[in-house]
Amino acid sequence: MTSALIWVFSLAVGVAAVVLGAAADNFGLHMGLTALVCLGLVILAAWDRHRRAAAGAGEAALASATASSMALVWAWAALSLLLTYVFVLYWVEWWQYVLGAGVIAALCLFFAMTLARDAAAGREDATLLKLARYLTIGQLAGMALAMVGLVIDEKMPRDPHKPDWAASTIFFFGAAALAAISVNALRTAPSRQS
Repeated sequence: MTSALIWVFSLAVGVAAVVLGAAADNFGLHMGLTALVCLGLVILAAWDRHRRAAAGAGEAALASATASSMALVWAWAALSLLLTYVFVLYWVEWWQYVLGAGVIAALCLFFAMTLARDAAAGREDATLLKLARYLTIGQLAGMALAMVGLVIDEKMPRDPHKPDWAASTIFFFGAAALAAISVNALRTAPSRQS
């Protein structure tokens, strides 16, 4: 229960900070707040995974923790974009990104719950764990490409006179957070018994 409260509190504070940064109409402030929020989400994810590993959690429980952390970042991005572009700024395409991030957040949460259910029952489905690993690798590659693409397309840093300047910052630092969570999960994965 404590973990759930920490996740909800982190989500609320993270979204509020980013939306308030956009409302201040200050690109530097918004970028700094977004970076700090994402750093906080990465630290929270690493702490949660480490805490579970230290308590002797199995591979399914660790994979569930990682999927939950990823869901948190995707949900943060979706809610930050939604509130920023409904109440603060104007950008026509915002809803497509909110929908996409929201769907991915829901899928990550569903995956986390499935893994947690297996862990609670003392089961570890090798196929599901292998899928979790492949999805983590795929997400790491995708987020690295997204970050490079944003820089190449000159969307990071984005001209603050463009309507998607806040979204570009959320995309870039959200991708960095997801990449860091993925690297930590792959680096700290328990070795598989043959």
